[in-house]
Amino acid sequence: MARVTIRSVLVSRSRGAGSLLLAALIALSVSACSSFREIYPEVNRMAAAGQFDQAVALVDKNKGEYGERNAVLYHLDRGTMLHYAGKWEESNKAFAAAERRMDELYTESITGNVAAFAVNDNLLPYRGEDFESVIVNVYQALNYVELGNIESALVNARKVDQKLDYINRQYDPDKKNVYKEDAFTRMLMGALYEMGGTRDDLNDAYISDRLATGIYDKDFSVNYGVPAPALLGSNLVTTAAFMGGAELEQARKRFGSADLLTVQDKRARFGQVYFVHFAGRAPVKVESGFTGIFGTYVVKVVFPEYRRVNYLVNGSQVLVDGRVETVLEEAEPVGPIAIKNLDNRKGRIYAKAIARAGAKLVANVAMQREARRQGGDVAGLVAALAGGAATVASEQADLRCWQTLPDRILFGRVLLPPGQHKLSVQFLTGGRGVVSTRDLGEVEVPPGRTRFFILHSNQ
Repeated sequence: MARVTIRSVLVSRSRGAGSLLLAALIALSVSACSSFREIYPEVNRMAAAGQFDQAVALVDKNKGEYGERNAVLYHLDRGTMLHYAGKWEESNKAFAAAERRMDELYTESITGNVAAFAVNDNLLPYRGEDFESVIVNVYQALNYVELGNIESALVNARKVDQKLDYINRQYDPDKKNVYKEDAFTRMLMGALYEMGGTRDDLNDAYISDRLATGIYDKDFSVNYGVPAPALLGSNLVTTAAFMGGAELEQARKRFGSADLLTVQDKRARFGQVYFVHFAGRAPVKVESGFTGIFGTYVVKVVFPEYRRVNYLVNGSQVLVDGRVETVLEEAEPVGPIAIKNLDNRKGRIYAKAIARAGAKLVANVAMQREARRQGGDVAGLVAALAGGAATVASEQADLRCWQTLPDRILFGRVLLPPGQHKLSVQFLTGGRGVVSTRDLGEVEVPPGRTRFFILHSNQ
């Protein structure tokens, strides 16, 4: 009987099938080079300790490990840590780089598509989940707020709605994402427009507040269990009072418990301090699926799923001059949006995974038949082992995701009489136990002025 090796089987005259399996094995070595994901435990530890500059340095040190295929994730991780470090301009540059690459990958034809279909999606450059491309603009908007550039902040906030509209128009009517509008961004826009103070600004603020209320009521509360925050009710009643008449009556009907404070009174008597708290850690992707053995043939179908990550700090409250003034409310359910967003495209993921498994099965059948024809049963058995190993090794779910995202964004505000005030924030467990306190120092609050504080916790 002729001596047959695995290598001779793979390069037999059945070059089409053999090439597929050889490509699978080669792709395995390529896709296995995902060592950049190994830095996340250390990045998360540094972030929990407030060592954001060190986290940025670690991401930069591992830029080569991210590689070109994961350039989007490199820029996203870098932009996130720079944001938490308070380096607003540098953060925006990183997010702008991520956004440019996302846009390119969303529209261009990727030359690796054929290889990715034959082997696995890890061969493709990562372009981000739909919701990830939207959250980029939330971070950029807040960076511009901290830089005092409210117009650019509003430009990025408006991009959120534009992107969601564009993304959903690419899908068939029965396959659109549940995540099609963002309530938190609308509420943020209302606060930013109100800062402008002109009649047009206040009109836009009212429209944003009203739209945000509708999205919370009909979308976020239904799909994610996140109702409209009381803060939104207060802002809507204020801007509706400016509009007058039916608008105020409608707002009071929806938020009857909200105190009526006119725009004029608010500016004359108070300064506003908003707090944005990025809390917890977003879900991470894990592999799910099955492997079946049918005689000498192996079939493997896998796909990604999100798994929630446990964390201690579930909330926060603001202390003014030593007294608890407000508890921040959940405004953006990032984790539930991620899970729902992936669920919405599972049908497309399943179809591609099943088709790819079928193609590999056809290739295995062809290779085994050719090996038996040339070398007999032993050669066929060797080909079966090689084909099965290649199928199992090469079929990997794409588990890449923006792992430095929070699970939730909390939002709150205090109205303070003009003067110096000592501010601090207490981070809370789900049972309202105090985990830690962050001192924000003495803050000068002029009348009619608005400022923001960005907070982060992932422990």
